Formats: sequence, structure tokens, C-alpha cells
Amino acid sequence: MPKISRAAIALCAVLSVLLLFACAGQGVQNKGAVPNSSELKRVTSPNGQLDAVLLVYMYGPAAGGGVDSNVYIVRKGAPVNMKDGREVFSADPMTGGELTWKRDHLLEIHYDVANIHKFRNVWELDEVENVASAEGDFGVEIRLMPLSDSSALTPNGAFRNPY
Repeated sequence: MPKISRAAIALCAVLSVLLLFACAGQGVQNKGAVPNSSELKRVTSPNGQLDAVLLVYMYGPAAGGGVDSNVYIVRKGAPVNMKDGREVFSADPMTGGELTWKRDHLLEIHYDVANIHKFRNVWELDEVENVASAEGDFGVEIRLMPLSDSSALTPNGAFRNPY
């Protein structure tokens, strides 16, 4: 992809997120989080024990930076630890991000356009707290649910414009 196209996509992503925060008022600051990060969505599991959290992190200058969209799983109401490797999903750019618990141990990540650079399909509670082996493993399966059959590339192989 030419450098100009990447810069244009990054600029559009940054401006879109800023516009979203300014107009919709949905950007809730994640207290104690990394500067330039905002919690967009927090959805509680059906059993009320866990939250799936969608955070965005803006990095770099507007013309050359971007917006990472990251999904984390934490205990209900707990703050997100943005330590590298704790996310179960990361994309830049991403549009149409939605989090849906299908059941206690199954989370779906819905999106329209996404250039996914990190994803794992299993998360376990011992990643965020010490749990005794007697408690058993508390795992969550994560599924990706694109809204169409071409979320990153057009049918001819070109990058799909996210905005």
C-alpha cells in the first residue's frame, strides 16, 4: 500500500474517532489508563462476572499516527490493564466495533472494516488475577464476526476504505 494511502487512512481514522467523541459524547475516559486512550464500550457477561471492554488508543501525530482498537476482558467493573499482550483483539483501523456475549464463556467481536494485527480465540481468568487451581479454569472463547465477507480487502484485492 503506498505511504500516502496509509497516511490518509490513519488521518481519517484519527479524525473519525475525534469526531465520534465530540459529537456523540460516548468516549468515557478510562481512569488511570494510558493517555490518549478511551473506553468506547463495556459489556457485562450474562453471569455478571466479566466485562468485555473496547478501548481505542490514538498514537503518533495526526498525519502519521493511527487509532488502535483493542478488546480486553476483565472482572466486572475492574479497570483495564493496557499492558501489552493482555488484549484479545487489536486492529488499526476498525469500524463498526461491537461486543456481544452469546453466553457466559463466549464473546463475539463484530466489526465492519478491520485490519487485525492481534487476535486470540481463548482468554482465561488467571491472566488478570491469581486463581487457585481448586477454583478451576474460567475461560472465554472469542469469535470474530465480520459484517461482510470482505472486511479488509475488496474482491479485487485492494484495501477497503474504512470511512
